[in-house]
Amino acid sequence: MEPADVVLRFLESVGRRSEAEFYLGLFRAEPKEQFAAISVDANVARHAWEAVVLDLKFLAALGLMPVVVLGLFEPTDAEEHGARIRRRLEKGAVAAQLIAVEQSSEPAQLAEAITLLARAGTVPILTFGPPMLALTVEDRFARMGALLAALRTRKLIFLHRPGGLRQKGELVQLANLTTDFSSLQGSKELSRKERAMVTQSRRLILELVPHKLLVAITSPFNLFRELFTTKGAGTLLRRGAVLSRRDGLAGIDRDQLRALLISAFGRPPVDEFFDRPVSQVYVEENLRGAALLLDTPLGAYLTKFAVDREAQGEGMGRDLWALIAADHPTVFWRARAHNPVVAWYDQLCDGMVRLPDWNVYWKGLPSDRIPAAIAFALAQPVDIP
Repeated sequence: MEPADVVLRFLESVGRRSEAEFYLGLFRAEPKEQFAAISVDANVARHAWEAVVLDLKFLAALGLMPVVVLGLFEPTDAEEHGARIRRRLEKGAVAAQLIAVEQSSEPAQLAEAITLLARAGTVPILTFGPPMLALTVEDRFARMGALLAALRTRKLIFLHRPGGLRQKGELVQLANLTTDFSSLQGSKELSRKERAMVTQSRRLILELVPHKLLVAITSPFNLFRELFTTKGAGTLLRRGAVLSRRDGLAGIDRDQLRALLISAFGRPPVDEFFDRPVSQVYVEENLRGAALLLDTPLGAYLTKFAVDREAQGEGMGRDLWALIAADHPTVFWRARAHNPVVAWYDQLCDGMVRLPDWNVYWKGLPSDRIPAAIAFALAQPVDIP
């Protein structure tokens, strides 16, 4: 079996194959140098480096060449670790090249070298080695930020032996670096290095990198789940969606909204959809997510909830729902049973009923109004056949 088939078979065991194929197609459609940067923690480089090598071999088999970064936090042994990873990759017939970052290194020149290697099918291994000990962590990350900006890297992944961040013993799957930063920094459950990861990630996302950058913290054993599934397998750190509330569809670009619905549902809405009444629209600034509601005597009816497929897993749905819940104490809606989002709806709702064609959900709805709400939901026209 070819390595690419092995990876897809593995991903099929932990998520939907369609998810893996979607993300693989997305990554392959971008220039190779933009795919991802993978920062390997010193402990991982010492004790789990073989898992890193295996990850890189499979990514290379898929035609994906991440920039491997060593020494951002601990430069002392970065060059030694990088050389060992390169030797093992080349023993497995995967081309790799070491690039030592010096204090005089220019981001544009580094980006050019990395681009040439990645497009030639060679894994670039970037080492912030002993010469960088004279710089602070903040200085090293400033250089890393300039490089990510020059490459227009989509995602930075920290490979961390414990995996994602934990609070109260539970994995933090999503963290908004605008609203959650203080609680993470004040958490006694995070190690000093984990707090530094959060701080430097916030600098990268909010200050140093002008384009959209996602940062994830995960274990080297969960890298593929993090990359190729919507749920991920670690902690995703992000800027947070910029959302607004509108009255009705006035001012909403209908072509963009149609494209969003096609991305989210895989099918276009009927033409009549845009003529149907809408009371409020909650929308992300770039129309990568939207929720449409209709005021009724029973409460707010959620007519449509859509997140662009590429943005699924970034927590935008959670942000949209928080805004809806803050404005509407009573909400009810319906969804087809095969809709992948129903598992999330099951967690959000106070109650639901499964019927042959639809599941109907409600939150904050008095019990005496449930039958009427179900009847109302079932009577609504089909927007996306």
